[in-house]
Amino acid sequence: MEIQQLRYFLTICRYHSFAKAAEACFISSQGISMAIRRLEEYLSCKLFERSQKGIVLTEHARYLLPIATQIVELMDACEEYFSSGQDSDSRLSLMLTRGIMDEFADTPVNEFRRLRPKTFLELRYGLDADCEDALDSYEVELALTAGPVDNNKYEAEFIHSARFGIVAHSSFAVAQRDSINIRDLDGVPLVIMQNRQKTVAMLAEAAEAAGITLNIQAYVEDALLTYQFANLKEAAGITTQSLAYYFARKNLKFVPFDDPALSWMVYIVKLRGCKLSPAAQMFSQLVRQHRHNRLMDKPLGEF
Repeated sequence: MEIQQLRYFLTICRYHSFAKAAEACFISSQGISMAIRRLEEYLSCKLFERSQKGIVLTEHARYLLPIATQIVELMDACEEYFSSGQDSDSRLSLMLTRGIMDEFADTPVNEFRRLRPKTFLELRYGLDADCEDALDSYEVELALTAGPVDNNKYEAEFIHSARFGIVAHSSFAVAQRDSINIRDLDGVPLVIMQNRQKTVAMLAEAAEAAGITLNIQAYVEDALLTYQFANLKEAAGITTQSLAYYFARKNLKFVPFDDPALSWMVYIVKLRGCKLSPAAQMFSQLVRQHRHNRLMDKPLGEF
């Protein structure tokens, strides 16, 4: 099994198309198909099925997706270190909660790399609890993670919000709504990120207050899997409005919660009392600037 095969696999998962993935990877459709065929031969299983709705991940592919994501992330960090890190004048380690790179962090990360090309930037990805664990153990200086944040332990600054909702197949009754209340999920099969994400506790508390119990069918580590379950009509996935736009699929509809309290609130966090390195201070400022720019670009009245 080769790392490039896993890169191709992840790109196909993202685009749900061999042709679009091949274009994104600057390879021919034949070339990417051959690479995936060899990966399937190595694993002795089928990863993708073709249907009238396009490419569908098999059960084996859904198992491989979070593992392949972690392998590629670790390999990218290793390659970055040995290509530039040995001659760097400093180092910055960050922990990002799942999904925030696509939602917000890509711009400040890319700008930091442009402004400080000799600084080795180590990016780690995990669930909300992983971010706090990494801060507590001094493995990272900063984390971008969801609230609420323990202000006794951490110093936190709000950076990003996104309305939660569900992504559901158009055949689901809830998909016909313009917005939903937590009570509308009574009895609806759901897929959600793992319970080390604060989203799970927030929705569970809202459901308890509404007198219902959420029908959670599966916990997943990768947001893309929620769209797979929805596409297969197995469950509705809990997601954010911006990710739903990013991962848009035919026959799937995003329906937001009508309660603004059911939102993903993300903060840049550090241990209370810890002095940041110059690199961490610069990154924090880039995050603030990106937050400011996004607010200026939003139409009046947009959440």
